[in-house]
Amino acid sequence: TPAVNGKINVNTATVQQISDGLDGIGDVIAKRIVDYREKNGPFKSVEEIRKVSGIGEKTFAGLKDHITVS
Repeated sequence: TPAVNGKINVNTATVQQISDGLDGIGDVIAKRIVDYREKNGPFKSVEEIRKVSGIGEKTFAGLKDHITVS
């Protein structure tokens, strides 16, 4: 399951699970998250998601408590 303690695991969730499970993240950004993971390997930290195009400080601030990488 991609949800851990109510958080979305961005290393295992599908595009659909990410876009459905995270407020402010639509299909386009969710696809970029999955593409980044497939190209670069699993996210090593929650903060690494900021490297994904379209996720800035404001978006990250809203996400960080709702995602996990473990």
